[in-house]
Amino acid sequence: MPRRGANIYRRKDGRWEGRINKEGNGGGRRKYISIYGKTYKEAKRKMEAARQSRKENRPPGECTLGEAAASWLLEKKPCWKQTTYASYRQTTDKYILPKLGHLPVGAVDGAVLEEFLAQIRKRKNGAGLSLRYLRNICGTVLRIMRFIKKRKHYEMEIPENPVPSVKGAGRILPKEQEMALLEKYLLLHENDGTCLGILAALYTGMRIGEICALKWGDIDLAEGIIYVRRNLQRTRVSADGQKNSTQILFQTPKTGASLREVPIPPVLLSLLRKWKEEKDAYIIKGKKRAWAEPRTLQYRFAGILGRCGIERFNFHMLRHAFATRCIASGFDVKSLSEILGHSSIQVTLSLYVHSDMQRKKGLMGRFTCSMYQETVSRRAL
Repeated sequence: MPRRGANIYRRKDGRWEGRINKEGNGGGRRKYISIYGKTYKEAKRKMEAARQSRKENRPPGECTLGEAAASWLLEKKPCWKQTTYASYRQTTDKYILPKLGHLPVGAVDGAVLEEFLAQIRKRKNGAGLSLRYLRNICGTVLRIMRFIKKRKHYEMEIPENPVPSVKGAGRILPKEQEMALLEKYLLLHENDGTCLGILAALYTGMRIGEICALKWGDIDLAEGIIYVRRNLQRTRVSADGQKNSTQILFQTPKTGASLREVPIPPVLLSLLRKWKEEKDAYIIKGKKRAWAEPRTLQYRFAGILGRCGIERFNFHMLRHAFATRCIASGFDVKSLSEILGHSSIQVTLSLYVHSDMQRKKGLMGRFTCSMYQETVSRRAL
């Protein structure tokens, strides 16, 4: 029978059947309650009424998802970096609480998540959220549910994330000609701190926050090493009455593995020696401050792409391009993973290593003859 909407089907007898997760189903195979209607709208309305009734008659002590989210954020806040907390807080405030916050945690099943997903996909300006972001939002709901299940010992089933995992290998890198144009422009303006900083990102794969926080004192020109010790980010302030406020934070890099020593390639080392400044000076300077924040660097980077006649792409794509170029040059993945500051080589392989068409053609060129021809040649020997 054809499916329409959130777990609603049309039966062969013409009726519409909706299913909601049965309460008290603590484990094992999922159990559902069927709800019927003469039309799709009637079935959907009855399902919503059943869920509302479940909310009003929830078991004593069972909290809502909004209450669970508040407990989760409060307990985890001391364990997270401020930027991590701000990110989760924004996700819960903007997407989860308005749609699901009123529901008891036990009522959030696969069908509810599907309906939630359909709602947040739609945006007023017509643009949709990326699959990766949608998966992160739904994943946050599941994190909250797992947390409260463990803390309160609730007997409830945690649904699966309705958004499939998204592999980074699908990203389209800038064309080789465009990267060559960009590199040429940056080298022609190497005396400009912004261009020098972008070249550092292009030749080392450092993140934008790491580049913005980079001082000359972090660079050992004698040994040819950059010490990555800080990250600069703008994050939201979650204090009451300041939900739309942001602040700049200098903090340790993304993970423990991100605290690293990056060897400087010769092409970059000669430029850094040429334009060396005092150790407390930042590579990229702001107009009003000693440093420039990532948002400012993104604006400057977009302007450079425009002057080069290159279609805009995100600054982070320089990191992807660096990793891909390293693999094409014969880097082993373990060394590259440490240079990029990843926790494992799987992250490097899944997110940053892309095979271009020229490399694919070269590999396919090794497929010189058919299996039949190969067999005949061996027999002739």
